[in-house]
Amino acid sequence: MVDINKPWASLDPRAKADNMGAAYDAFDAVKRFPDDREAASDYVHQRWMARNKSDKSQPKALFKQYARLPEVEKDKDRAHVDRMKAALRAVSPRSKAVRKGAAKATKTIRLDAKTWRSLEVAAERLSKAVGHKVTIEALIVAGAEAVAAVSKVAARKKRG
Repeated sequence: MVDINKPWASLDPRAKADNMGAAYDAFDAVKRFPDDREAASDYVHQRWMARNKSDKSQPKALFKQYARLPEVEKDKDRAHVDRMKAALRAVSPRSKAVRKGAAKATKTIRLDAKTWRSLEVAAERLSKAVGHKVTIEALIVAGAEAVAAVSKVAARKKRG
């Protein structure tokens, strides 16, 4: 077992690899089943089982068909699907955040050349994957919105 409640840069390499795999699987699920949350969640669960079949630390009770899982476990798979759909909406050309961000910037941020190049590569890859142009600015806006949402949830949990 490794602690996964830490910033990406300090995550154990195995946790990073699993997170990346889960993200790719969620993207694939949403592309395969764009209008069927349960089918997409089932696919995410199947991929999770395939990734974790040799991990002895995983509870054996989770290695069964999605339909036979308790709702609390299904919700974990649904969360992957829901987050991926939200991320894809955020970088969609029809996204209010993308239009607002492209219309006028209210603040200036500075990025080093390495970070900028990393964002260029990410925007190119995502553009190919979703079939339309995704700008670096859209990635930055989507990232900022994701951080704000996570911060809001974390603050609620800390108070509760």
